[in-house]
Amino acid sequence: MPRPLIAALSAGAILAVSAVVITGTGDDYTVDVVLPAATNLVPGSEVEIDGATAGRVKELETRDGKAVITVALDEDYAPLHDGTTARVSYKALLGERILELFPGKDAAPALADGALVEGSVDRVELDQVLAALDKPTRQKLQSLLDRLSGTLKGKEGDVQSTLQTLGPAVEALGQVLDAVGNDGPTIRKLITRLSNLMATLEKHDTDLESTITDLTTATGTIAANRAQLSKALAELPETLKTAEATLKQVPGTVDAASPLLRALAPGLEQLPGVAKQLEPVLRDLRPTIAELRPTLASARTLLDHTPALLDGAEGVLPQANQVLGDLGPALTYLRPYTPELMGWLSNWGSAAANYDANGHYLRAFIEEGPTSLVNNPGILPPGVTQHLTRYPGESEGQRWTDAHGNEMQ
Repeated sequence: MPRPLIAALSAGAILAVSAVVITGTGDDYTVDVVLPAATNLVPGSEVEIDGATAGRVKELETRDGKAVITVALDEDYAPLHDGTTARVSYKALLGERILELFPGKDAAPALADGALVEGSVDRVELDQVLAALDKPTRQKLQSLLDRLSGTLKGKEGDVQSTLQTLGPAVEALGQVLDAVGNDGPTIRKLITRLSNLMATLEKHDTDLESTITDLTTATGTIAANRAQLSKALAELPETLKTAEATLKQVPGTVDAASPLLRALAPGLEQLPGVAKQLEPVLRDLRPTIAELRPTLASARTLLDHTPALLDGAEGVLPQANQVLGDLGPALTYLRPYTPELMGWLSNWGSAAANYDANGHYLRAFIEEGPTSLVNNPGILPPGVTQHLTRYPGESEGQRWTDAHGNEMQ
C-alpha cells in the first residue's frame, strides 16, 4: 500500500477516535434531570456521585418553564435506580456549578435510558439576590463598588500580597475541614463520646432537673427583687464615691500612724527579752497542758453524749415549761407570804442554834393554857384574843405591798 494512503488512513482513525472521546459515543447512558433553574450549568459541567466524577452535562434545554439537563453517565455508574434525585451545588461562588446525583437503592427498579429525574436547587444564587434588589439599592451598591474600586486603585500589589499571605491559612483551613469530612473514625468517636455524655446526663436527670429548678428559683428570686437590685445599683455610684473619699484619707491616716509606729519601735525592741522571760513559764506550762489531755478526752466523751441528752431534754422541756406555767398562779399566791416563810425558817434555825458535845440540838417547848380546855369554837377566855385573817407579813412586822406600794385589799 502506498505510504500517502497509509498516512491518510492513520490521520482519519486519529480524528475518529478524537471525535468519540470529545463528543462521546451514541451508546452513553443518559437521564434527563428536571430543575427549577440551571444557573451556571453548561455543557461539559461535572456530574458527581458521592464526591466522584460520574459523568458530564450533555445538553440543556427549557420545557414548560423548567430546566431539563441531559446527563451522560459513565458505564461504571449506569444504570440508575428508581428514587434517584439531583441537586445543583457550588463549585465556585461566582463561577461554574456542578450537578450532584443521589442514586436510589439498588433493590429498586432500574431507570431506562433517557428517564426523567427530579432535581432541586437548595441555594440562592448571587444573581438572584442582585435581581431581587430594587433600582435605588442597586445604584447605591454600584456607588459602593465604585468607591471600593477607587480605594483599591493603586494598591493592587498590597491586596495581592495580602491574598497570597492569606492563601496558606485558607488552604490549611480547607485541609482541616477536609480531614474532618473524611476522617470517619474520628467523627464516629466524637459521636460515641457525645452519646455517652447524653447517657450520663440521662442517668443524672434528677440532679440535672434539681439544678435547673434551683437555677430557675434563683432567677425568679432575682427577677422578684429586681427593684431592690436596681435600687442597689443606683446607690452603687454614691457608695463608690464614699469609698473613693475614704481611700483618699488613707494616706493622711498612714502619715498620722507613722509617728505612732516610730514610738512603738522601742517597745518592739524589748519584745525579744520578754519572749526569753516567757520561755520558762511556757516550759512549766507543758506538764499542765499534758494533764489537760484526759480532761479533753472526758469532755469529748461528754460531748458525744450531749446530742442524746439534748434529744431527751427536747421531750422533757415542753412538759417542764407546762408545769412551771401551772405553778405560776400558786407562786403568785404564795409570794406575799414570803416574810412568814423566812421568819419560820429563821425561828427554826434559832431553835436549833444551841449545841453541846454531841452537836446541835433542838429544844421544843409545849405550852398549855386555858385555850387548850375550850372545846367550844368561837368562845375565848378573858384576856385572850384571836386574829385568824392576818395580812401577809403582819406576823413578822413586814407588811407586804405590791409594786405600786399598795397593801392587800
